[in-house]
Amino acid sequence: MRGLLKALGKVDRWIEIGQKILIAIGVLAMVVINGAQVFCRFVLHSSIPWSEQISVMLFFILIMLGGNLAMRSDTETKIEVIKLKGKKGAWQRLVADLISIITLCIFLRSSFALMDQTMKFPQYLSSIQLNYVYIYVWLIIGFVLMIFDKAINLLKNAAQIAGIPDGKEAEQ
Repeated sequence: MRGLLKALGKVDRWIEIGQKILIAIGVLAMVVINGAQVFCRFVLHSSIPWSEQISVMLFFILIMLGGNLAMRSDTETKIEVIKLKGKKGAWQRLVADLISIITLCIFLRSSFALMDQTMKFPQYLSSIQLNYVYIYVWLIIGFVLMIFDKAINLLKNAAQIAGIPDGKEAEQ
């Protein structure tokens, strides 16, 4: 299991690098677009008609990518009434991760239904005539990445329960 976790960890690190690059590009694009919009409004007394829709679309994409980064490090927003340690804590996290994976699978299935509906009845962003399908595909990408990272967390907890040391414990 340690070999599997190590291999998944390498894949996850490459995905993280790609995500961080995309997030940096998205944030930079939002800053440039919104800065241009402010300049045009207050200096040129005119606005850029597509800037708001592009900013909302970029914000949506950034949320889907950023949500995965939170799950990767197991720092997403959650409420823990009781926080256990050791094997009991690993069991608690394993159950929580399993519930999260089930919930994310439901969201993923709903995203596919949304994509199917949007393909049957196309809708477009009014200012740039971009089909919503190209925006909704980021739901699928985000949820798949979140499921992947939750599965890694689940396997780490299962390894802890089984008494299999991860790389960090073996190094110490």
